[in-house]
Amino acid sequence: MTDDYAALAPVYDRLGLSGFAEIVTPQIIAFAQAQDWAGRRVVDLGCGTGASVRWLTANKFSTVGIDLSSAMLTLAQKSIASSGVGLRWLQGDMRALDDLHDIDLVLSLDTLNELNSLRDLEMVFGAVFKALAPGKLFVFDLHTIEGLAQRTPLSYILDTDDLTVLRAEEFDHERLANIAQYTVFERAGYLWRRWSTTRTLRGFPIQVVNALLGRAGFGIMALMTEQMQQFDPTAMRAGRVVFFAQKPESV
Repeated sequence: MTDDYAALAPVYDRLGLSGFAEIVTPQIIAFAQAQDWAGRRVVDLGCGTGASVRWLTANKFSTVGIDLSSAMLTLAQKSIASSGVGLRWLQGDMRALDDLHDIDLVLSLDTLNELNSLRDLEMVFGAVFKALAPGKLFVFDLHTIEGLAQRTPLSYILDTDDLTVLRAEEFDHERLANIAQYTVFERAGYLWRRWSTTRTLRGFPIQVVNALLGRAGFGIMALMTEQMQQFDPTAMRAGRVVFFAQKPESV
């Protein structure tokens, strides 16, 4: 992962890239509570501009927001008044969470497809497992390989009086990765400035991810579609899957 978000951060929310996290976070909490999960200590891995953190802090969860990108983390910090709530921000690598212990929920949305390899994914699973308290949850989403391959190759995703963004995408079949090139035109007074950045999302087979979770010690509580419907990987297809993984009560 690199800090390509230094360029994308200023327009991230306007492009709707935080929309999934904003919508699904309360649904995830509601589903977890319906499965008898309880807790207040939450870590948001890859918190981005803070969409999930804003909801969590507004609902009195003690939250740690972690992101590798200093630009994204700065925007997240500015978007939330931290006084009176248990909120911490950390800039760092999600593969190393040694300072976090007895966490009730680790949440990671629109993040793990940015990892470079299954080895990186396995390292994240191991770090999260150590950080969680027994019986608690790790909830994350992944775009499926099929979902990444079927994305629209070229589109204008925003066109306003002061901002135009063009996204050109291609799917690399060798790397199982969707590579999106964002070209941004922003008006400042009478002048326009242009910049570009790249976002790479790698696909991982769902059954392999399940196996890696098991190897890390997790049990699978549920697999859901992005509409939060039950997902069966042996009989269904989906563009994105939400994983509810649970650390056993006794380890």
